[in-house]
Amino acid sequence: MNNLPHLAMFHHAGGNAAALSHLAKTFASDFDVIQFEMPGRGRRRREPLVNDAAQIVDDFAALLPPREPIIFLGHSLGAYIAYLMAAYCRASEPARQIMLVVVANHPIHCRQQFSFLDSAQGPSEQLVRFASQLGQLPDWLQQEPLLLEQFLHVLAADLRVANSISPSDTAPLRDIPLLAIHSTEDPLLQEPPWRWQECTQQVFELVSISGGHFISAQQGEKIREATLHFIQKYNLFKDNLRRQG
Repeated sequence: MNNLPHLAMFHHAGGNAAALSHLAKTFASDFDVIQFEMPGRGRRRREPLVNDAAQIVDDFAALLPPREPIIFLGHSLGAYIAYLMAAYCRASEPARQIMLVVVANHPIHCRQQFSFLDSAQGPSEQLVRFASQLGQLPDWLQQEPLLLEQFLHVLAADLRVANSISPSDTAPLRDIPLLAIHSTEDPLLQEPPWRWQECTQQVFELVSISGGHFISAQQGEKIREATLHFIQKYNLFKDNLRRQG
């Protein structure tokens, strides 16, 4: 039996790999799941934070598994990291089977700019507002000044990563099917992000699911269903993926 395709997962801004652990378990029977984690949090909390997208790509590139087909899946900021990693992988391995799944973010070439990060007054107030809007700031965290400061420090670094993405980084992907997924109650997206279709020269679909910005267990099942349906519809990885009953 051929090896399963790899599924490389990338977490949201201010989060860590654990944020997608439940989603990883949802996909565990279908793919060889790899959870990537940005420096400065979780298992990598002793490492310095990184503000530059190119450094993140260099960091993750050394961890990419070789050979087998690979799906890059990213949530929120992770959607952009997944996009950059897919582009890197295509450039370095022209014949490899690659697919991209982006969840809960604007198209990379239409992304939000976080200009408040360079405010002379400091970005803390705007960061709190941004995180609260998305439902990322529970009441208990707001009552813990030290933990809140640490979280905002990580969030600011991650949003700077998004700001650092250059126009050349957003060129349409070559020969990479793209599935975009958005939630109908996501406060980050005021309308379905159809312009993701401009980001690939291959097949594209946009799928809507119910729920908010962060991935619940129910949303995770819907993401899995949409991903497997997309793969089967376009006959991707046909020699590697297990047949679903």
